[in-house]
Order: sequence, then C-alpha cells, then structure tokens
Amino acid sequence: MDAYCKAVRRLEEKFDGLELNHVLRKYNVATDALAKMASERATVPSDVFASDLYKPSVDYKGDVGSDELPNGPSSDPRDSAAPEQEAMDIEPEPPASDDSPDWRYPLLQRLVDDTLPPDQAEARRVARRAKTFVLIDGEMYKRSPSGVLMRCIPRQEGIKLLQDIHSGACGHHAAPRTLVGNAFRQGFYWPTAVVDTTNIVRTYEGCQFYAR
Repeated sequence: MDAYCKAVRRLEEKFDGLELNHVLRKYNVATDALAKMASERATVPSDVFASDLYKPSVDYKGDVGSDELPNGPSSDPRDSAAPEQEAMDIEPEPPASDDSPDWRYPLLQRLVDDTLPPDQAEARRVARRAKTFVLIDGEMYKRSPSGVLMRCIPRQEGIKLLQDIHSGACGHHAAPRTLVGNAFRQGFYWPTAVVDTTNIVRTYEGCQFYAR
C-alpha cells in the first residue's frame, strides 16, 4: 500500500488540484457489492467493468522512497528502500514435511483408473466421496453444494495457507471456522481444514493472551 501511495504522490503534481473524500462504510454500498462479487466469484453484471490483475500495477521493487524528486531519484545516500523491499518481497516458505499419506491419492485412483481399496468398507467410503470430486486439466477439484469448484490441495499446503490467513501480513486472528470459510471462499479444499485451523488458533501464543 505504501508503494501505491507514493505512486499517487508522484502523479498529484501533474494536476491542478487533488481532493480526497472519505466514504463511511455504511455508505460504501457499491464497493461492498463489488467485493462480495469477487469473493463469491459471481457473474459480473454487463454494466460493470472488470479487469483481472495478476501482478501489482506499481513497481514497488524499483521504488526509492518518499523523497524521490520529479526529475530522478534522490541523491541522499541515507535514503534506501531496502527494508521496504524486504518487507514486501517475502520469499514463500517451503511446506513442512508430512509423513502422512496424501488424502487425495485414493480418490485420484477412483477418478483416473476406477480402482478402489481392497477393504470393502474403505472402498464404499471412497466410492461415495469420489462423486463430489472431478478432474480438470490434471487437477482435482471438489464440487461444493453451491456448485463452485474448489481445488484440492495437500494438508501441509492447507496448513501454510491457514497460517498466512490467520497471522500473516494481512492476518486478523479470526476464529477457526471463520478462517476455514476464508480459505474455502478462495477456492481451496482439504478434508482436515477445521481440525488444522483449531490447532493453529489454540497453539498461537498471541491468541492465548488476547482472545477469549
């Protein structure tokens, strides 16, 4: 957000005036409706312009700070944006090793080869569960009750996703079911999400001090 703010500051000198209006949340109905459309992946109305952004619209890695001059970068050697770049350009951590088998494997066997486990009870369970899953371009998706497809991911990837939502850069330390709902609304699924989220919240030190 700091990079976007600096981009606006660099452009404001090209205009005769700049006016900022703060809209209260209760009056911000149009923006709220657009945000809900995006989170629910609903069909965009014909009178609404939509554009998918797959990368930031500002070059925050090349930003040199708030003291940049209109004709070029600042010559002050003390002016450095390295800490900001390090904070923004976070390297993803590899998922922790998990010795448990991938929960998707029996379902993939059913969907790809139409094979079932030798145990009859397990075979009936896998055959029943496989009806709600589908393969698209080599990826397995779960069909939700509303018809939305959620990409199936391994348990360790799901735990990393929950940790980012819960206590990452934009985390808000929500309750377990709220975190699971956020992950599922983003289009991801794994069967132990509720248990994994409960364990994350119960073992996070900050939540033990400041939550009920």
